[in-house]
Amino acid sequence: HSVVTFAALWHDSRIRAIDRVCLYHVGPACFAEIDIVLDPQMPLVVSHDIGESLQARIECLPYVERCFVHLDFETAHRTEIEHQWPV
Repeated sequence: HSVVTFAALWHDSRIRAIDRVCLYHVGPACFAEIDIVLDPQMPLVVSHDIGESLQARIECLPYVERCFVHLDFETAHRTEIEHQWPV
């Protein structure tokens, strides 16, 4: 877990914060979910490239099968309910 967090933290100097890192075991490997915070004024093409390159970096780790990177512009939200379907 700490290796994934460290890799995300130092991946790109434009990453303002790491909001959440979760690893889920899937057989011998794991899935990683990472929420990163970027400048809200950053162009989409730039933020997309940062997220995509971070995904590729994390997926190069021998124990990570797949990585999902979520891009956000702030941390003042509850990550556990942010993407739930309305009831």
